[in-house]
Amino acid sequence: MAIQVGSGSQCQIGKESVYGTPVSATKAINFTSESVKLTVDKRDEGNLISSVSPTARDLMAAKVDGSVSFILRPDFAGFLFKAAFGGTDVITASNPVVGSTKHTIALAAANASLPSYTLIMDRKVSVKKYSGMKIDTLQLDAKAGDYVKGSFTIKAKDESTGTAASIAATSLMSYKCVGGTLTLAGTPYDINGATFKINNKLQDVPQTYTSGLYNPEPIHGMREITLDFDIPYDTNIDTIRDTNLTTETKIATAVLTLISPSMITGTTPYKVVLTLNNVAITDVTSNVSGSGIITAKVSGIALAIGATAPATVDVYDDQSTAY
Repeated sequence: MAIQVGSGSQCQIGKESVYGTPVSATKAINFTSESVKLTVDKRDEGNLISSVSPTARDLMAAKVDGSVSFILRPDFAGFLFKAAFGGTDVITASNPVVGSTKHTIALAAANASLPSYTLIMDRKVSVKKYSGMKIDTLQLDAKAGDYVKGSFTIKAKDESTGTAASIAATSLMSYKCVGGTLTLAGTPYDINGATFKINNKLQDVPQTYTSGLYNPEPIHGMREITLDFDIPYDTNIDTIRDTNLTTETKIATAVLTLISPSMITGTTPYKVVLTLNNVAITDVTSNVSGSGIITAKVSGIALAIGATAPATVDVYDDQSTAY
């Protein structure tokens, strides 16, 4: 028996035109682990013919869910944010310079569907294809002195045998927390780390006669976009506590910028800018835990107020077409 190790496994993704109709992968995810699996429901009809053991375990339903952990890299960042946010990718060419493109992606409208994808998992012994994949949650962890790491959870329609695409390895460098910034209402804060999370709250639609073993296309609920950050405790944190935590006053904008060491062209780096609007501060913690540096943690949630979108992401790269 050949013993396998995780090194050399692949995680790939392709965007579907029709939900649940599988496509070939076009992007490789720089993944570190995954837990995507098929779960089946097999039932006993409950007859009394045999008293020794059940007479059957009949297949009644099947579904796919799980998670993928990754290190964020420029070649799939825009693809991933499009999947998680779901809104239209608005392109601004030659921004900020010729050869660089700015992709602005907002949240999908309340009555719109999130895009669906085909996920390919090459586990070396076998290659599995998961069609109708939608992102339920996306989380990014950006700690000073480390890479930008993340994970996303999914719901998918089904599992079948797949084929890994031949996707050339990239020379682009992963995003890391060197040169990143966080501003609150335009004021920079020198943080130790931040966690961004979008929760689409995908809801399973019950099986129907025509859907067979599988659930119909899941729909998103009222989404939740949050930002937590750690920072050395100072008077600015007390100001946030007094001005925003204990009142209904929101912070107009929270902008987290992440940068890759790789350049799009010249001295223009690959960059991701996450903007949360009308941020309600939900928690401020600044307790003394020992003799060392006192670190505060601040948590906030973006709100949909008026015509202002609660969150958008700007992705700067060299792709001239929309995601």
